[in-house]
Amino acid sequence: MKRYWKLILLVSFTVLVIGAFYIQTSTATSRLPEFAFETVNGDEKEIEKLTLEASFIQEGIGDSFQLNVDGTTYWGEYSYFERMLGVNQSPKMERLQKDYRNFMRGKSMTPYHFYEDENFLVYVNLTWDTMNGYQPDDFELDIGILDKVSKEETSFQAPVPLNKDSMIYTMDVEGIHIVDGQLKIMSRNYSFDKQSEKDVTTYQVYLVDIAEKSIQSETVIKPKEDEVSTNQYREIRIVNNRWEDIQQPMEQVVFEEELVEELVEESVIDEMESTYETVERELVQYDLATGEKEEIKLPKEISNNAFPYAVNDEIIYFTEDVEGKLELTSYNIESGELEAKQTIAIPDVTDEQGYMYKIHGDKVYVVPATKNAEQDLPLHIVHLKTGDTLYEGKITMKNPKKQDIDYNLDIHSIELDE
Repeated sequence: MKRYWKLILLVSFTVLVIGAFYIQTSTATSRLPEFAFETVNGDEKEIEKLTLEASFIQEGIGDSFQLNVDGTTYWGEYSYFERMLGVNQSPKMERLQKDYRNFMRGKSMTPYHFYEDENFLVYVNLTWDTMNGYQPDDFELDIGILDKVSKEETSFQAPVPLNKDSMIYTMDVEGIHIVDGQLKIMSRNYSFDKQSEKDVTTYQVYLVDIAEKSIQSETVIKPKEDEVSTNQYREIRIVNNRWEDIQQPMEQVVFEEELVEELVEESVIDEMESTYETVERELVQYDLATGEKEEIKLPKEISNNAFPYAVNDEIIYFTEDVEGKLELTSYNIESGELEAKQTIAIPDVTDEQGYMYKIHGDKVYVVPATKNAEQDLPLHIVHLKTGDTLYEGKITMKNPKKQDIDYNLDIHSIELDE
């Protein structure tokens, strides 16, 4: 018996710690309220696959939670082992873990690190060696490819090619695409340009040779290099990247390039304040198969204040806050025509609250981004082409007594289980 006393002591200590963990988390979550969807008008089937990622805090006590038709699930309600396994993920990521458990093992659970079509599931993440202090050759792409048909898996790390004219500070994976059987990875690179001696932000499109397990070539997409005033600058961003989503097949990637001007004004308290105004904007579509770029001509009806929110097939969706209402404009790239303009008015949404919205298929899901005890949290689902409200509801607390105490609720994302 003496031989095993250390093992018995270790097991007893582990059980005690885990038990204390469960008691503590159970006590904490029991003090948190339950929320639910309350239907006002429309078809309740519209919210069957809807999940809101949110967080709640009241008198210094709070937690993150998921809300769907089944109710509220706080992060603290999951066991220690469930948290380690990443159970509190979006429905899409939970599906990938369930369907492709072996392939998903050891990978980041960030949705935009994945690409999926009917034949392939691809994972791309950025890795680097910090031991050298972020040298130009530290960056590598961690790549995993699952052939759904043959069940064959391929995994490798490919060094990011060096550019003699610039030095990379950091980079983000922005796009993963399989086009004509070729894997193309798009990244946003923050670099120091040696010729201009300036910091620049560019997008790189890397062509990956899967057989050779290496990056064979790259294309650079960057802002115009014409001279601008000292109070102006150009910036470029990708439009149809939705970071909370698994990336899907597409033929075109749309970029927005803006010329931004800083306006300096003297405030009422004799201090200088800066505001920024878009002076010029250009949208460009990049063909993933050919590498060709073409400017998208926008009609005058789309103002500079309209934000290009997302691209769905050949449609660009612009959003704009007009007199406290959310205005959505659909523009067809191929026909060059406006398809629809919808105004979504959600009552009692203040400027401080703002909107959280998600375009999915031919619908838009809209909910205020924040709520406190004195505010409502309405939910609207609107058809993009007809403007019909398919569902109108609100998020309510199931224990209204707790509404007597002030609290804050923040919506972080809108998820849809396909």
